[in-house]
Amino acid sequence: MKKLKISLLLLLSLMLVVVTACSNSDKTAKDGKKDVKLQFFVSGDNVEGGALAAMAKKYTDETGVEIEVVDVPYSDMATRITNMVQAGNPPALARTSGFNPVWKDSLGDLDSTLKDKSVREDLAIKDEEGKVKAIPIDLTAVGLFINKDLFDKAGVEYPQTEDDIWTWDEFVAALETVLDKTDARYGLVMDQSDHRLSTMLYQFGSKGFYEENGKYTTNPETKKGLEYFFKLNDNKIMPKAVWSAGEDPSSMFKSGQVAAYYSGVWQIKDFEKNIKNFEWASVYMPYEKVRATNLGGNYIVKFEGSGVEEEAQKFIDWLYTKENYQEAASLGGYLPVVEGAEVDYGVGEAGTKAYEIYQNEMASSDPIAAKLKAERDVLQLTSEKTPGSAIKDNIVKALNGEQSIDDAIKNSAEALTKAYSK
Repeated sequence: MKKLKISLLLLLSLMLVVVTACSNSDKTAKDGKKDVKLQFFVSGDNVEGGALAAMAKKYTDETGVEIEVVDVPYSDMATRITNMVQAGNPPALARTSGFNPVWKDSLGDLDSTLKDKSVREDLAIKDEEGKVKAIPIDLTAVGLFINKDLFDKAGVEYPQTEDDIWTWDEFVAALETVLDKTDARYGLVMDQSDHRLSTMLYQFGSKGFYEENGKYTTNPETKKGLEYFFKLNDNKIMPKAVWSAGEDPSSMFKSGQVAAYYSGVWQIKDFEKNIKNFEWASVYMPYEKVRATNLGGNYIVKFEGSGVEEEAQKFIDWLYTKENYQEAASLGGYLPVVEGAEVDYGVGEAGTKAYEIYQNEMASSDPIAAKLKAERDVLQLTSEKTPGSAIKDNIVKALNGEQSIDDAIKNSAEALTKAYSK
């Protein structure tokens, strides 16, 4: 009898282990599906990143599948994902503006989403075999903002249509008048970014840095544009502290002490919400030889090896469905990348006009902006090395008197050659 009791206890114990094991492996959500959590790495402010967080919550409410949005600073994104990929534990998804060659074999193919959801193919990132490794989620463009109150007080007109766009000399003359007739501290601030500076250089006829006979080089107009930019950094038209010391140009413009700000479309929602002390306006950028903006933006990628690849693909397809994508673009202030998307940005008159101007700037831009963006992003993914921020770093050194403009151009070209040439 004692042996029988022991046997029954052992049997019950074994049954409990089996039931517990089954319970853990088959944990289900309320809809009967397995309980799945997807990590979604996102960089951005409360507007851009917040839009995707809101869409992730909507998806969870509709499907029961949890999307855990992890906010990662732009400066840490590539390193953090690279470490996770190397450890064999990548996130399911990421919204990223850059890539690392380590990711290449871990990125899932998004060709079906690109085609089925009418995403702009010219902005997709493909590897050497033509596989779609990343698709755009949002599109940005460089543009110009002014402090309308300062211009009006000085009696200075600014471009209202594409028929009366400034040349660079005309723009600088306008800034000088505003400075003379108002209490503005500076005429212009520009983000410390080679992306923003490149836009100005394109407007002077620069073709950027490109490969020729196995080495990177540039055309003479690049130097002309840089010389003009250096001349403007005189602590009157432009404060040297922004580019030489990294002072925040957005804060300076929002203080009301700067006449114009060379930045981009991502500022519109913030300005609509947070600038209360003056009227601002988006205006057409000046040009010297050609009109040009510079395209930027972020991509969606999914990773193989996350263990939730199928659910990640379902979420991506849901997000790029036109109705959902239009909602995301409206919340984040994105310029759309889905053909036929109609976005209601929910902004006032200044914001509505600003989005219209950016669309016109892109339509009238020299093709160099889109061409170089696509080439550089592909190289980030396929090259074994990266030049980092070599162009910006060399320009800063020249502004600080550590080298000449010629040396800045030469050293930038050499850095690109070392990183990208095969």
